Amino acid sequence: MDNIKCINNLNADDWENAWKNELGEEIKKKKFWTKDTPKIHFEKIAVKDEYHEKLMEKLVLDETDTVIDLGCGEGAVTTLIAEKVSKILGIDSSPMMLDLLQQRIDHDNIKNIETKKMKIEDVSIESVGKFDVVLASRSFMGIHDIKDVLINSNEIANKYVFLAVFGRRNWRIEKKFYEEIGKDYPDFAPHDYIFNMLINLGIYPNIEHFDLKGNRKYDDIEDAFIRMKWKMNNLSEEEVDKIKPFLEENLKLNKEDGKLENPLDKSDLVLIWWSKDSFNW
Repeated sequence: MDNIKCINNLNADDWENAWKNELGEEIKKKKFWTKDTPKIHFEKIAVKDEYHEKLMEKLVLDETDTVIDLGCGEGAVTTLIAEKVSKILGIDSSPMMLDLLQQRIDHDNIKNIETKKMKIEDVSIESVGKFDVVLASRSFMGIHDIKDVLINSNEIANKYVFLAVFGRRNWRIEKKFYEEIGKDYPDFAPHDYIFNMLINLGIYPNIEHFDLKGNRKYDDIEDAFIRMKWKMNNLSEEEVDKIKPFLEENLKLNKEDGKLENPLDKSDLVLIWWSKDSFNW
């Protein structure tokens, strides 16, 4: 169970408070992805990699299913799921991300994807209705009021909830950059907190560690700058200007595939999931 610690003397509120403390102060500044961000073509960022392949192997999907993708981003996962189900709704708070997904939809003439601009925290049965499957792919880790989001996700699902979250060994190159500029990297809270919160809510999930072999790869420096988790809201303009020179020094060209990579730059991801038939809610 990936060294998960289940501590029974804490309740769900305690775990949520611990989660919030781990995240630090909630940042309400303008997100990096906004309408002011220079327009990017979907093919530049909607990169399908080893993670997407592994995730699709683990999801339980039927061709008649309806799915809601919470924090769908640019749609790299959303479009893969659309090939296997009846309908999927992509939810994201970023107009830029939804624009990239719409580019993909239009380019590939996909008919069964709908999108909705909404914060994950605002998603509920009242706002979106019921779906057979709820998915959150790497999108829960910055949410402060996580307990209500977990409860709402469970209530929305008819069959399954799948949460792909970050493990403890992520963002090594980003953390190295923060170390070089003399700052602490504002890390995501560990997945242990979600697991224990669910247990205290009466939900007993399965947990699986993704066995990802490859490094994160990038087309060029600009691609790495866009796709890495820099936590821009924590950086000054002068510090942001130092990122690309840092990448030029630390990323190396893989001669076999022509991509830029760093040997330490691996993703650590965990899947937490449960069936609605497995417990009495």
